[in-house]
Amino acid sequence: MLGAVAIAILFGDGAFALLLTWNAAPHPVTMAVGGTFPDYHGGRIGSNVSNRVSFVFQIETVLPWRRGQIQALSAYVTAQPGSGVQLVDATTLAVQLERWYRGIRTTLAEGIGRLALAGQNRWGTAGGPMHLSPDGDVAGSSFFLAFAINVTVEYQDGSTFGLPRWVPDAHTAFFDILTDVAPFGVAALAAGGLGITYMLVQLRSGRLPAIRRK
Repeated sequence: MLGAVAIAILFGDGAFALLLTWNAAPHPVTMAVGGTFPDYHGGRIGSNVSNRVSFVFQIETVLPWRRGQIQALSAYVTAQPGSGVQLVDATTLAVQLERWYRGIRTTLAEGIGRLALAGQNRWGTAGGPMHLSPDGDVAGSSFFLAFAINVTVEYQDGSTFGLPRWVPDAHTAFFDILTDVAPFGVAALAAGGLGITYMLVQLRSGRLPAIRRK
């Protein structure tokens, strides 16, 4: 009886693990974050709206992410300069996987890509999709992506100001990183099948006691 119970548990655990995997089918998503580069005309923060630049950071990926897997990210940056801005130049983009840990915003992984012009005030990563490699121990919920960009702004009077790592005060929506339990499910079902085979062989050979009925 104990053997039968153990086999039933293995089958149940294996089926549940595979069900979790099937219910988390990968699907493409687009995540976007907006941010406004302040008025730095004259080398310090000002309040002139026409000297500001609005940015949209867009990431195309596939969710859910799975623990320990390398993730491909297609990244795009679009700028909308104010009337006082003559030129915007962006050279590199950093994408950070982050999470709140004990009230502290913590970076768990980072990918950096060189940007190439893809239209007027629009850039994409020059070498194709970026790749992010979260640590093998990273799994759970409430992860998000944040951005940092190397940007230089030229104003209408010819003066310039640049930041090597400007971080907009925004991030993507929260998402989960799953543990891939499919191998465990397959192993559990296989172990259950071997257990049944063993019990049948033992039963046919007369080594298992017959179940008595009262």
